[in-house]
This record gives sequence, C-alpha cells and structure tokens, in this order.
Amino acid sequence: MSTGWLQVLIAVAVGLWAVAGADECSVTPVIHVLQYPGCVPKPIPSFACTGRCTSYLQVSGSKIWQMERSCMCCQESGEREASVTLFCPKAKPGERKFRKVITKAPLECMCRPCTGVEESAVIPQEIAAYGDEGPLTAHFIRSNQL
Repeated sequence: MSTGWLQVLIAVAVGLWAVAGADECSVTPVIHVLQYPGCVPKPIPSFACTGRCTSYLQVSGSKIWQMERSCMCCQESGEREASVTLFCPKAKPGERKFRKVITKAPLECMCRPCTGVEESAVIPQEIAAYGDEGPLTAHFIRSNQL
C-alpha cells in the first residue's frame, strides 16, 4: 500500500473519530430497589451516570509502529449519600423491625479515563475471526513475525 493510501485511511479514521467523538455523559434519574435480608425491598428515586465518551485506538502520528489508546468512560464526579429506613418484618427476636441503610449516588457525571486495559484482555484478530478482512488488513503482518 502506498503512503498516499495510508494518509487517506488515517484521514478517514480521524474524520470518523471526530463524528463519533461527541461526549454525552450526564446524571440520569433512576429507581433503585434497596434490599436487605429479612426486610421488605424499597424502591427509591436515585441517580446514575449514563452516556458515552470518546475512546479510540489509532496508529501513533509520530511513531507509526506504535498504537495510541485513549479510553474514556462516563463516571461519577463526586457522590451524594442518603439514609433510607427499611421495614424488616422477619427480624429475629431482639432485632429491630426497622433498619437504616446508607446508599450513595453520583453527584455529577463526566468523561474520565477508564481503568487500564490488560493486554491479555485484548483478543487478537485471528481469534476473533477478523484476521482475513481483505485489502484493509493485507499490508499488516502479525507482530510475532517482526
């Protein structure tokens, strides 16, 4: 493959990344069901972080033999705490019929770095059945053949 084709592929990849790169991470209202053994489950209003964040894996711009990885996840930024009382009709004699439970929820949400990716968790293309994709992968050789 010529250098011109490589530049076109990188430009297309960067363009696709820019289109898919819109971060959408926000606090969303949800209903959580609090449970404790022997107590009646209690649904309560709460919050969760939902959305998507830009992540990518690409060839390095300065070292084309290396890959650059960026993994961002929609995560909490601060938390709020609430105390909820559950009714426990199956409490043993001497135990309280009401139990206070502390629960937490995100205060705000934002795109933050995900935990590190273990190399052993990345499935090689040949195992995932993508090794023979055709002209786009024909110019690559397997790393163990270098």
